[in-house]
Amino acid sequence: MDELAGGEVAGGERPMRPRPVASRWWRWGWPLVLVGLAGAVPLLVWLGWSAIVASSDGTEVSAPLDPAAPGYQAYVEPTPLLVLIHAEGTHLRGVTLLALTDERVEGAVLFLAPETVTPAGPLSAHWAESGRVAVVDALAELLGIRASESQVVDDDGWAALVSAVAPVVVDNPDPLVSSAGDTVFGSGELALNPSDVAAYLGWRNPGESPIASLVRHELFWERWMDDLALSTAPALIPGETDRGMGRFAPSLAMGGIRIQAVPGTVDSDGGVILDAAAAERLVNEVVPFPISTTNGSRPRVKLLNGIGDPALTHTAARALSRAGARITLIGNAAEFGWETTRIAYHHDDFADDAEAYRIALGTGAVIAEEPTGDATDVTVTFGADYSQMVTDDV
Repeated sequence: MDELAGGEVAGGERPMRPRPVASRWWRWGWPLVLVGLAGAVPLLVWLGWSAIVASSDGTEVSAPLDPAAPGYQAYVEPTPLLVLIHAEGTHLRGVTLLALTDERVEGAVLFLAPETVTPAGPLSAHWAESGRVAVVDALAELLGIRASESQVVDDDGWAALVSAVAPVVVDNPDPLVSSAGDTVFGSGELALNPSDVAAYLGWRNPGESPIASLVRHELFWERWMDDLALSTAPALIPGETDRGMGRFAPSLAMGGIRIQAVPGTVDSDGGVILDAAAAERLVNEVVPFPISTTNGSRPRVKLLNGIGDPALTHTAARALSRAGARITLIGNAAEFGWETTRIAYHHDDFADDAEAYRIALGTGAVIAEEPTGDATDVTVTFGADYSQMVTDDV
């Protein structure tokens, strides 16, 4: 047989090569390697998880589930806030804010007149032009907080809300008269039936100041809340009990409650101009954990307990909220035993805020610290000095 160049056999066929015999190592070693790698996966996962949890860089991925344990941290649930809009057709009769500062323990009912002026006009105009959403948005811009819920109640709706405890008896300071001079509601003790409530709350005497009219709201709500607290009716408020007035009204009636108008004055055009500083103090007091503000003006604060006394966390949170803090994270320091309270600001823009928080707490050291990975502007860790100060004040 002739051979061609390159060693190929004439006719183009290649000689069959014998199949290599697998070595004993490959036959038995490779399966053992695979088994070993599979067994190492749990160990690698545990090591990686431990490294993430122990890391001080970036956002914490895991923390203890026990709120009393060192290192526990959790995002704060916003203070429940309801905007109650009383309107009939395109006519806005009143706006009420209901805050569950500490549900079933403490809360607030705040009133605003329809003439309250916002950056884009009075609340009454917002309602007439665009309804509920426009009113809620205007309040968020005006007060720097956003409500978690809103509810519109017309005149018939008010009758239904009070039906379980009606009549609601109020001590009416002045007679309410029509433009023709007829007395609609007399002065003195006045028993308001369900059908009377909306008219009483929305009434304006000729030439009456919109702020003066809010006195009737305060009188009504004080008595209504008392009646709800004493009532044994199975359903105090019609409808759902986990949201809206079905949730807010009974909860407010069960605890301590602040009932007042948001401070303001009447301008020459009849509009109500809120006292910005007084309104801010009031909101900070009754809404300690607000939903993100529209303008982001309140610094984001992480509050950590450095001594392990859980009761002090609530006390410190309220003090910081009054000073303008928006507490977004709350929990415990990695270790207890802190002697000195530390207020660390993570950007120079918040140095003044940190000092304000030190003053609000009454103790502590203000320091600059590198930014954290959890969108926090200031981190407050209170220590034994704060505990001692609170104890001395009691």
